[in-house]
Amino acid sequence: MIYTIEKANLISEQLKKFTTGYTHHVVGHYSNIDFWMNEVIEALHTIDNHKKRFDKIYDAQKNWIEEHGTVVHDYCPICNGKCEFGDGKPTLPRLKYKTELADTRKDLIDSVYFFLIRCFRIGVLNNNELYERCNSVGTSIDPNDLIK
Repeated sequence: MIYTIEKANLISEQLKKFTTGYTHHVVGHYSNIDFWMNEVIEALHTIDNHKKRFDKIYDAQKNWIEEHGTVVHDYCPICNGKCEFGDGKPTLPRLKYKTELADTRKDLIDSVYFFLIRCFRIGVLNNNELYERCNSVGTSIDPNDLIK
């Protein structure tokens, strides 16, 4: 699992716990709403920029290998040494987790959304604040969720 996904999942799990907690617990966590919104926004930014960071890693490794003639031999379990049949060419990283990143992003937005809706329903967040907070993470509001 990559760091980007693990961090976003951790934030999502926390927000889910807050959402389903007792009202007095929700109010307590809401007192730190700026912190949690910043955590969500930063995690979304990290997810959205994953490909750019991956490309930098890929390019740096590729350039190093080419410029320094890097050779990495596979291990041979028979002779307990370098495998004489390998070409020694290091493998470059492969981009994966694209679907997981998208799923994680959606889960994170859903988690913060339902926490915000819970805060709205118990009265610690007004209509304008709810719209503002949802806007900051790029999500709309289901009108049915505004019914208290």
